[in-house]
Amino acid sequence: MKAVYFEAHGPLDALTYGEIADPAVPAGWVKVKVGACALNYLDVFSRRGMPGIKVELPGITGGDCAGMVAETGDGVTGWAPGDRVLINPAFVDDRSGHFEMMGETRRGAMAEYCICRADQLIPVPDHVSDEAAAALPVAYGTAYRMLFTRGGLKAGETILILGASGGVGTACLLLAKMAGAHVVAAAGSPDKC
Repeated sequence: MKAVYFEAHGPLDALTYGEIADPAVPAGWVKVKVGACALNYLDVFSRRGMPGIKVELPGITGGDCAGMVAETGDGVTGWAPGDRVLINPAFVDDRSGHFEMMGETRRGAMAEYCICRADQLIPVPDHVSDEAAAALPVAYGTAYRMLFTRGGLKAGETILILGASGGVGTACLLLAKMAGAHVVAAAGSPDKC
């Protein structure tokens, strides 16, 4: 399959567009035909390499992905080829118990196909394009974990969101308002407000 990949960490020219082995589909996993893969700063971190984070080489970037189920592994229920999906890129590995991230510690979606666990899939309604769906996972997943999983934000609370003009900041602002919080937003300059 065609993919954007890197065989060693480095600058932008470490990326190669070419053929790479098609991923096998383990039991409980799904192969997705990528319809859209958004760019995210996670892709830069993965390509450059980050101390303490082991990236499988050759690495394929891309944590933000939407597409169509192409194949299901043994034991997968509830999903079938042709289903439109986006992928939650963050998960805990069953064997190691470690936090994993597509496009970082696991191969990402900047390719014709990618694989993920079936429980990472989220259905995409027909009226939402692959491009719009692919713009959500990393920014909104990060915002959700910060606000609710780690922060325990509740309706009626007041929250200050710094950097509210960026992807994660905007996601925090929208999710906090939807949760009924009083939001105070700050950005670095009048141009960003």
